[in-house]
Amino acid sequence: MDKKVKKFVLIIYKYFPFGGAQRDMMLLAEKLSKTFTVEILTMEWNAIKPSKNIQIKLLKNNAFFNHKKYSNFQQKALEYLESQTDSISIAFSKLSGFDFYYAADSCFTFKNKNFFLNLFPRNKFFLKQENDIFSNYSHTKILSISKKENQIYQSIFKTDNKKFIFIPPFIDKKFFTFNKIISNPIKGYFSKNKNFILFVGSGFKTKGLDRSIHAFASLPNSIQKNYNFAIFGKDKANKYKKLIDQYNLSDSIKIFEGHNDIHKVMRAASLLIHPARYENTGLILLEALSQNLPIITTENCGYSHYVKNHNYSIVLNNPFEQNQLNVALHKLLKTTLKTPKTPDLSFKKFTNYQLDKKILANL
Repeated sequence: MDKKVKKFVLIIYKYFPFGGAQRDMMLLAEKLSKTFTVEILTMEWNAIKPSKNIQIKLLKNNAFFNHKKYSNFQQKALEYLESQTDSISIAFSKLSGFDFYYAADSCFTFKNKNFFLNLFPRNKFFLKQENDIFSNYSHTKILSISKKENQIYQSIFKTDNKKFIFIPPFIDKKFFTFNKIISNPIKGYFSKNKNFILFVGSGFKTKGLDRSIHAFASLPNSIQKNYNFAIFGKDKANKYKKLIDQYNLSDSIKIFEGHNDIHKVMRAASLLIHPARYENTGLILLEALSQNLPIITTENCGYSHYVKNHNYSIVLNNPFEQNQLNVALHKLLKTTLKTPKTPDLSFKKFTNYQLDKKILANL
């Protein structure tokens, strides 16, 4: 590390405990805070405050439209950094102008090709941020978690390979600690204690929650009556609760904001359903596989190639067809063992945390 560094400043729009980028950011903050001062700049903090070694600085603004809020937040964050000496900035939201960008999001330009929609201020803001990060005139280094997504960015922006710093997947070591005494971690969540299938992820539309509810509703009663469906994730849930009510399944399908011991939930579950419309990587897939939990997912997930090698899992082909998912869920619930899962130690190779080391090596 050639540069003298006193402080790391992490930037994110909003913090809540169970989001993927949020979880990654907090883990990095905890690692860095052992040696450096760490500050987090955000518009909203919806969680318990972290240790005293990690400072939270709220940059609020009263703009009406979200894209304007984001723009104002970016400007305030950049102005704040100008007053700081010997600091390194890392954006966990897709914002330009910082030293590093943690590329947890998929390519906005690739997914949004409608000329007229891209004339609207919201799309123009996001397109500009992406261009300003991935163009070669930018000084920002990209902390990449998906080589597949790198190729998409490079096909659009001609980004030099030297801008990318690849970060291998990381699975917490707690996924490999196993207690032979098994208890149901969601006991009491439902009126009837039954086997359950699992959905985990914030960003319900992107991760295919509507598809999952339709599939559960399609199950024959002889199978459906034996299962609950537990959904863990933070998003606007009203639309999905209405869909659940339409199917008259509110006793069997419930939405919760998150769970602190998701590895224990996975061991008790029968199956993880994750029919994402698009997913940069999908760490939840690796975590589920590390628990030997069968999965149904789509080819649109960056880590779906790991799932293809699992005997009791199914990767749905593109283009997506709802009936294909319905049949897959029916098939796995007819054949999947209901016994508790034990960790697959072949995934223990992913417990080597490297994000902090990679950043420090590239200063």
